[in-house]
Amino acid sequence: MTIGAIVLAAGQARRMGAAKLALPFGSETVLGATLAAVASGGLPALVVLGGHADVLRAVVGALPSVEAPDHALGLAHSLRAGVAAAPRAWDGALVVLGDMPWVRPATYRTLTEALRSGAVAVRPVHGRTPGNPVGFARALFPALLALEGDRGAGAILGRLPVSDVPVDDPGIHRDIDTPADLPGAAGTGAAG
Repeated sequence: MTIGAIVLAAGQARRMGAAKLALPFGSETVLGATLAAVASGGLPALVVLGGHADVLRAVVGALPSVEAPDHALGLAHSLRAGVAAAPRAWDGALVVLGDMPWVRPATYRTLTEALRSGAVAVRPVHGRTPGNPVGFARALFPALLALEGDRGAGAILGRLPVSDVPVDDPGIHRDIDTPADLPGAAGTGAAG
């Protein structure tokens, strides 16, 4: 059973004021670190580009990618572009946010195994709080393709039999929205 990762990297990064996914993160970029963790977790990736596609193509390199022409309309539109372009061989996918480089490879493996074991929808939980990435069996792809606006898959999770998967990974709650969220910045901490 093949599970892939739809990596959402199409945002405008308005709060950052720059192409945040191309900013340095250790020896990588933010997106590069996220993609490295996905690869270490054993997942093939499809990257969804949009707002800063010209800058991010160098980071994505030879990985498969697709552009979301209506990415500015909200997260759901980027997700739809990724789901529509997902390889037919994929039996499900984790929806990975490109600005969450702290998610551990073990978390990707654990969520993948839950989907392979028959879960329809999965999400990681750390400290009793759900986080990202979320995952979906292919049977739910039509519902994802019907999403609108800026909520992404969260709009349908309440209507699904979601399997909460405990993980020892605070990175599922941490993203990069502003310069202060980058490692080494004053005030660096867990972001919304």
